[in-house]
Amino acid sequence: MTMTIQTMTSKTMAIKTMNTLNYHALGRSLLAVALLFISIFAHADQLTASVDRNEISIQETFTLTIAADSRASSAPDFSPLKNDFEILSSNQSQFTSITNSGTEFKKVWQLTLAPKRVGKLLIPSFNIDNSVSDAIEINVSQQRKTQANGDESVRVNIEASKNDVYVQEQILVTIKLISQVNLSQAEMQPLEIKNAVLIPLSEKPKQYVSNINGKQHLILESNYALFPQESGELIIPSTIYSVVPNVERDLWNDPFGRNRANILRLPTEEQRINVKPVPAEAAGKTWLPASNVTLHETWSSSLDHLKMGEPVTRTITITAEGLTGGQITPLPTNIMDGLTFYPDQPQNSDNKTAKGIEGRRVETIAIIPNHGGEFTLPEVSIDWWDVNSQSMKTATLPEKKITVLGDAAPTANTTQTISASASSNASEEQNAKAEVVTKVSPWLWASTVLFALISIVLSVYVFHLKACLKQLQAEQEKANAITSEKEKHIWDLLKHSATNRNASDLRKHILSWAKFHWPEATIHSLDDVAKLAGKLELTESLKKLDALLYSNHPDDNWAAQEILNLLNECRKERNIKRTTVKLKSLYNN
Repeated sequence: MTMTIQTMTSKTMAIKTMNTLNYHALGRSLLAVALLFISIFAHADQLTASVDRNEISIQETFTLTIAADSRASSAPDFSPLKNDFEILSSNQSQFTSITNSGTEFKKVWQLTLAPKRVGKLLIPSFNIDNSVSDAIEINVSQQRKTQANGDESVRVNIEASKNDVYVQEQILVTIKLISQVNLSQAEMQPLEIKNAVLIPLSEKPKQYVSNINGKQHLILESNYALFPQESGELIIPSTIYSVVPNVERDLWNDPFGRNRANILRLPTEEQRINVKPVPAEAAGKTWLPASNVTLHETWSSSLDHLKMGEPVTRTITITAEGLTGGQITPLPTNIMDGLTFYPDQPQNSDNKTAKGIEGRRVETIAIIPNHGGEFTLPEVSIDWWDVNSQSMKTATLPEKKITVLGDAAPTANTTQTISASASSNASEEQNAKAEVVTKVSPWLWASTVLFALISIVLSVYVFHLKACLKQLQAEQEKANAITSEKEKHIWDLLKHSATNRNASDLRKHILSWAKFHWPEATIHSLDDVAKLAGKLELTESLKKLDALLYSNHPDDNWAAQEILNLLNECRKERNIKRTTVKLKSLYNN
């Protein structure tokens, strides 16, 4: 009996021991699963950024890698990179990896980047689902001399027509890509120059073949007209040509032609130009630095047989070689007794030639004689600076004599003679009428009565028509007053934001006012406003305002008051044009 009890006790202890071991095994399994989930969630919120190299030259590229949890709801915003880097390629992948620390589920973005300039450039932080990566600093050095002197099969060259100019004088800039091999791709980084206006002379580079040292070379030539806006040293920064030589593709390693390792990045040399202020000889005169300036005029009709009260149109065209149309100053306004002048809105245009920009300004003036006689219009002249002879010159139109048919302005004696003659003629006419009346037949009386009735009916109709026209005019004036009040309100908001130097509000109010000022135009940006205004200074000021708003490194050097003054000029010109159109329609009626 005792042995049976001992046996049962041993079995019970064995069972307890096995249960204990099972519980420990289960606990270890649960712990492993828990650690696995903890590992997964520990990595879920991580966002990492890394580069393959931190030290590169301006010619080289590098790879940026962004890694995030696979459950990330969005992709990183790579647009801030474009401030300092070119994005040459981008691809996304997803993978799962199992390590001792657990299982990772990752989304990975890889970008091939090329620097736009030399210096310390910053890859910004990225944000996905409240996870933020670290920013990375990239040191970009100048072009390596061994690379610059090694391979001359493809190279770039930049030339400036002048290295010593006056402010606002035209400089021709030529950038050439010279290659001994065929190219499958060639793209130049946009050229941006501070304190200057840069105008491409063609939509795309000229392409031709040239024989250099007995070898055929492919040439891609880009030409620009450059106008410095401030005196001092003007820097044309280095720009980069990215080219891909046309070589056979490696079908094994690169079956889809996506390998960008054969991209060549060729920087141009930085250019420095001395910009001088306006010379003393031009002080107090219009400043137009050009190669040539001419004046030309046309008239809508002959000047020998003009009629009193009928308008004649004079069109004066100013052409300047080496200036834009917006740089040409307006002609002085004419004032002359006996003639009324109504100037139209001037028209500016630019013609792109091999010599650069040829600007043109067309001014149209309606002239209405108030009485007959002969009039002499004064000489029209415009001063300009000859950049070739380095001296002031003057372009002129000679004085013009016009003859107007009709009564001349009466003098005192002439008035008395006319009055006496009119009295004598009136007396004779009354005597003649008395004699005629005695001989009038009865049917003429009936015709006279009928004519009188018709005249009364017509008079009533004319009176009614005048009343309707007067009502329409009153309604139009009321509508114009409301429109003017709205325009004034928008303008006051614009002035307020300019006075307070609030760039964001100023841009918004400029667009609102421009849509009101040019209702027939489509306006979405400050560039649209600049094109409609046609003023070079306003174009530059609005560019600075946009740069201030959208740049990561805003510059406080912008002139709010200058923008306000230039827009006010547009406002005044618009009012003059509306008055001219109204007067013309009055004379046409």
